[in-house]
Amino acid sequence: MWTCGMLKANARQALQGRYWRSFWVTLVLGLLGGGATGINLNYNINNLGSSPEQAAEQFYDMPSLALPLLLVLLSAAFVGVVLGVLWNVFLSSPLRVGACRYFMESRQSASPFSTLFSVFRTPYLNVVKVQFLTGLKIGVGYLLFVIPGIYWTYCYALVPYLLAENPYLTTTRAMELSKQMMYGEKLHYFVLELSFIGWYLLCMLTLGIGLFFLNPYTQATFAEFYAAMRAKALAQGLATTDELGGFVTHDANP
Repeated sequence: MWTCGMLKANARQALQGRYWRSFWVTLVLGLLGGGATGINLNYNINNLGSSPEQAAEQFYDMPSLALPLLLVLLSAAFVGVVLGVLWNVFLSSPLRVGACRYFMESRQSASPFSTLFSVFRTPYLNVVKVQFLTGLKIGVGYLLFVIPGIYWTYCYALVPYLLAENPYLTTTRAMELSKQMMYGEKLHYFVLELSFIGWYLLCMLTLGIGLFFLNPYTQATFAEFYAAMRAKALAQGLATTDELGGFVTHDANP
């Protein structure tokens, strides 16, 4: 049975001599993976007046250039949202799979920085599809009274790792296997996340800069969690070594 302390100790060992390479991996992941910027489209209803009639009156009283400007701004906002979604679907989400592969390979030997981008080779589009459909289901769950979204977030937390190990998995199989592996482990996973809260509070004192240096540690720890769940899945017959064939061991120097 794993413990938070055991996973963190293994993560620290895996990072020995490889921390700075892992730092650059998580930094690039953060910069590219967080590239989509949200656009605030909220508008204070009080500005429209206290009744629909007053709102309509103000609308028709707008200067002749105001309406075209508003349409331009709305069009720009729409384009921004679309580009943000495309960025996340085709770049950010696959990169998270690449990062999972990097940290899993780094558990065995030093993995090259290029592992982060290895996901863009075949079958890249399958990874995009599985990640998109998984995220879509979780997003719908949050719209359905939030609780289903939280539940599915933990059920499918291992999907990126499964794709990192076997990018040919179908959406149904990846979600099913992740759910089976997380059975009875969701609360433990939540506790593992909470175990970093002290570090996150310290990072707040650095205005968030410390998060860049903490990320390799957290990513390595969650890779250790997946390794424990993978071992359990193989032991229980949930998957076979043909389906989860392991990660590449590199001969590169640390």
